[in-house]
Amino acid sequence: MRIRSPYRAPATHCKEFAKEPHSVCFRHPAIPYAQGNLLIILDGNDSAPGYLHHETARIACAIIAGNRWDGYLTTSPTADAIDVPPHGLLTGEEYYFIVPHPPETLPDRPASHPGENTAPMSTSSPPHPYHYPVVPTFGEWTFPNGRLPGTWSTIAKRRSPGIASTSDTTRSRDQCCRMTEAVEETDIAHIVPLAEESWFIRNDMIRYGNRHATSRPSINDDANTMLLRADLHRSFDKRRFTFLPKKPGAVVTHVLESESLRDIYHNVELNTIYIAPEYLLARFAWTLLPLLKGFLRRGQRRLLLVQGQAQWTSPTECLEMADPSPKSRSASPTKKNRSPSKRSRAETEDGQDCNGQNSDDETSSDGAIDQSQYRYAKRARRGRSPTPRQPTAAQLPSSHRPPTPPPSYKYTLSPEFVSSTPGDLGLYKEADYNRAGEGDFTRC
Repeated sequence: MRIRSPYRAPATHCKEFAKEPHSVCFRHPAIPYAQGNLLIILDGNDSAPGYLHHETARIACAIIAGNRWDGYLTTSPTADAIDVPPHGLLTGEEYYFIVPHPPETLPDRPASHPGENTAPMSTSSPPHPYHYPVVPTFGEWTFPNGRLPGTWSTIAKRRSPGIASTSDTTRSRDQCCRMTEAVEETDIAHIVPLAEESWFIRNDMIRYGNRHATSRPSINDDANTMLLRADLHRSFDKRRFTFLPKKPGAVVTHVLESESLRDIYHNVELNTIYIAPEYLLARFAWTLLPLLKGFLRRGQRRLLLVQGQAQWTSPTECLEMADPSPKSRSASPTKKNRSPSKRSRAETEDGQDCNGQNSDDETSSDGAIDQSQYRYAKRARRGRSPTPRQPTAAQLPSSHRPPTPPPSYKYTLSPEFVSSTPGDLGLYKEADYNRAGEGDFTRC
């Protein structure tokens, strides 16, 4: 038997990337620096000196500006567009995303902004950059139906072979992880997450799936799924990387976070995929837009796109968008009633809740069903080992009940016995009382 040497670090593309890539800042041209005009920061991972792919950065800024594909990057708020081809590299550390003035004018800015120009903006020779609204969250982003940016429209659209279910179709079609070709420990990953189903339906994304003509179209479509290795699936759902085209027709992995993932997978082309390009663009927006939290937390009023309309938003509302309150795990009264044994922390030790009501769930005063039996059936349906409570003696048949112990009585000496007995009565023991006979005792 030969013992093999331990594995070293996996093969990477480390030589193609900078050890410490510099960060590239993208700013809003119409917001003063003191009011926090920094939109997002992206790492320059696309070359050894630490440069960033131009078209990727431009599309990212265009999504933030509400799908303004006509926007362009400059080195200052009033400079001309940079002279870099779409698939070239950004070598600077700071850029401004400029959007041409629309024909309509912006709403007047609130009076609480001293020194800001509230006059309508002219489209001819504008004196200052256009103050375009910003999309604050993925939930407020509207998908550009029928208006994919140029590079995204070059992604090949492949249709999956028809199988009974989405899961079976995805596994039969992909057979292995699309990033690594690993066969074992693979998961079915959704490009547009299942948690965003309401956004998916609201933006009519069903039309891009393979099952839109069926009786039950949904987000769980095989055009929205792919096989990924289990650990990569977890990183994918943590927004550490996404998939996008960096050359016509070539979909690659773009890593936004994690140096180890960058060294191995960044700019590596995926194996053949059957994902609709519209879902890939939505995934890019879902991964990107949380990076705006710093912009929303600056304590400034912001012009945001909310429900498709540009409106000024207060600092408090901006903060709520950046850090939404966590939702309760279940607000359904049905689910609350199905779990009566789960008591709140406010219950007291004597079995009553904070309102003074009896919280015992065995039986109710109106003859309700024994909840322990319901929990027994519920565990059995879920496939878990049922562990019902042991029945009380009263619930057992009479033939199986334990023998009833004799009643214990408490006795005291009768007055007649006291009057006829000399000496200290405290010297008498219980055994002496018992020997005295029944006539000398009275039951309490």
